[in-house]
Amino acid sequence: MPREPTASPEQFIQGAPVLQVQDVLATAAFYRDVLGFDWDFGDEEYCVVWRDNSAIHFARGDGDVSGLHLFQWVRDVDALHEEVTAKGAVVAVELASRSYGVRDFKITDPNGVGLVFGQAID
Repeated sequence: MPREPTASPEQFIQGAPVLQVQDVLATAAFYRDVLGFDWDFGDEEYCVVWRDNSAIHFARGDGDVSGLHLFQWVRDVDALHEEVTAKGAVVAVELASRSYGVRDFKITDPNGVGLVFGQAID
């Protein structure tokens, strides 16, 4: 697992993927309503959602995201799994402890982007 973000980074503050999607507003609504991300700005062309230290940007494009998935480190993967499934997220890969030292699960967003949420197994 990478080091925790610091309040006073030396250089890099935060990285964020920019996903090209066909419907920016619908995608942002899914991340807000199902995954619990915040969203206070966005239009049909560009939007940013975030939760804690994780930001994801959406830009209008052709929506070709084949082969792409995002991994998000979280503190309590079991609690997040319960939260997002209660809001209707469909689990693509069930929550489990993996042989590589991570407990994780995977969902797919409306654009076909896989989102894997995991935490290190102590």
